[in-house]
Amino acid sequence: MGVNVEQIKTELAELPEEQQNQLAAYLVHLRHQRNAKTRREITERIDDRSPAQWLSPAELREKWKD
Repeated sequence: MGVNVEQIKTELAELPEEQQNQLAAYLVHLRHQRNAKTRREITERIDDRSPAQWLSPAELREKWKD
């Protein structure tokens, strides 16, 4: 049998922080690729150049608290 998830987690915990961050970003990217609704929403948000729609860093932190 191949490598199991627990073995992968153990090895990932030993990676340098920068490599862990890159892996996390890649996993989010894969998740978004699987979800057509998310892809459409991200595309629409990227295309919306209106500053009225932007969040300040403080507003973003507050939104991410949940």
